[in-house]
Amino acid sequence: MIANSRRAHRRAHWLRSLVFGAVALGLTACGAPVPVPSTDLSAAASPATPVTLVFWHTQTGASAAHLDALARDFHQAHPTIHVRVEAKASDGDLLRQGLAALALNQPPDLILANRRTIAEFARKNALTSLDAWMNDATLGLSAQDRADFFPGLLDAGRIADLNNQIYSLPFDEDAVVLFYNADLLQAAKVATPPRTWEQFSAAARGVTRGNVRGWAMSPHAAVFAAMLYSRGGDLLDETQSRARLDDAGTQALQLIAALTRGGAAYLAESAEHARADFAQGKTALWLGTVEELTPMAEALTCAGNACVWGVANIPQNDPNRPVTAVVGAALALFKPVASGASEPRTRAAWLFARWLTAPEQIARWARTTLSIPVRVSTQTLLAANLPPQFQRLRDGFDKPPVGRALPNVTDAGLIDAILVEMWTSVANGADPADALRNGTTRINRLLGHVP
Repeated sequence: MIANSRRAHRRAHWLRSLVFGAVALGLTACGAPVPVPSTDLSAAASPATPVTLVFWHTQTGASAAHLDALARDFHQAHPTIHVRVEAKASDGDLLRQGLAALALNQPPDLILANRRTIAEFARKNALTSLDAWMNDATLGLSAQDRADFFPGLLDAGRIADLNNQIYSLPFDEDAVVLFYNADLLQAAKVATPPRTWEQFSAAARGVTRGNVRGWAMSPHAAVFAAMLYSRGGDLLDETQSRARLDDAGTQALQLIAALTRGGAAYLAESAEHARADFAQGKTALWLGTVEELTPMAEALTCAGNACVWGVANIPQNDPNRPVTAVVGAALALFKPVASGASEPRTRAAWLFARWLTAPEQIARWARTTLSIPVRVSTQTLLAANLPPQFQRLRDGFDKPPVGRALPNVTDAGLIDAILVEMWTSVANGADPADALRNGTTRINRLLGHVP
C-alpha cells in the first residue's frame, strides 16, 4: 500500500483532497449542494459502565494528532467511552503486533489499516463482521447514509472468501487518476483531457514530437487495476479464486505495447522520475494516484514550469460510467475476548466507528489530512473553503467515478508484483498475449490452481 512517509508528505498541503473530493463527489458548475444526512448519535445509548477502547492506527504527523483530537471529541459526546489511541510504525508492524496481542488475548478494539491487513485478521476470525451493525435499528446505516458514501467504497470492505461479508468501513482513501499537461495537449490540437482509451492513445501519439513523449509509465498494481476496471474488467473472478484478466487485460497490454513501440510511451525509472519528466514538460500524460498531486505541484514549481495542467478521471470504455481503483485505510472492529463483555464493548466500538465516518468528522479529516472525503455530502461542508485551483481542475471530472479496491486475497502482494512484471515486460518488448497468459498462470498458481 501507500508508505506512511509519502502520506505525511502529501498532507502538508490543502489542494489534494479538496479538489478531487469536491469534484469527484459531484460539485460541478451546475450542481446543487448535497444534503448532509442526519448523523446525530447523541441519543444512542452509551454503556452504563465506563469502557476504554484501544484504537490502533499507522498515521503520522498531523494525521495522528487529529485522530487523538477526534477521540477526545468523541469522549466529550459519549462520556462513558474513553478511546486510547496508539500509533504503529506501519501496517506490517500493526499486523505483527496484532497477531501477538491476539495470542495473549489482548487485541485492540479497533484499527485503522489497509484492507489487506484487515483481511489477514478477519481470516483468523479475529474481527467482527459489520453487516449486522450496519443494519442495527439504532446505530445502523440508513438508506440515505449508504447512498452518501462514495460509490463503491462500502463494498470495498467485503471479503469474498468470508461469505462476502463487510469487515471494514472506508475512512482514509486515495484513487488512481490521470495527470495531464493541457498546454502540450493543446499544442497537439487535443482540446480536452482524453476521456476514452482511444482518445488517450491518439493524444499520446499526437503529443510525441522532438524531446516530448506522450505517456510516462511507472508500472504500479493499482494503476493497472484501474486500467482494467475502467474497461469493465477485473483482476480476479467474483469468488476471488481465479484470475480474470481476459479482454480488459489484453486491451491494456496491447495499448502499452503499441504506444511503446511507436515511441509515444516509455518506462520511467520510477514514479519520481515520471513526475520529474512531467514537471519539466517532457511528457503530457501520467497515470498516478491523487496523493501525487501535492508532490507534482511542488515539482512543477521547482522546475519553473508555469504550464496549465490538471487531473481527471482515467480514460474509460464508457466515460458516462467511470470506474477507478481506490487504495487507503479503513476501520475494522476486533472481537472482544473478555467473557460477558462482547455486546456492550463491540457496541461502543461500532458507535465510535460510526461517529468517525459521519459527514462532519469526514469533513474535518479531509481538512486536516487531505484524503478524499468518503461521504458525498461533505462537499456541502467543505464548499466554503475550496482553494482557488479548484476552478482550474474540476472540469476534468465530469462524472464521479465508482471506486473499486484491489483484491485482498492471501498473497495479494505477490499478485501486485506479477501485474507490475507483466506491464514492464510488455513495455520492454514482450508479446502482450504471452505476458497475459504467463501472468494469468502465475496468479492462478498463487490462488491454488495448478494446471
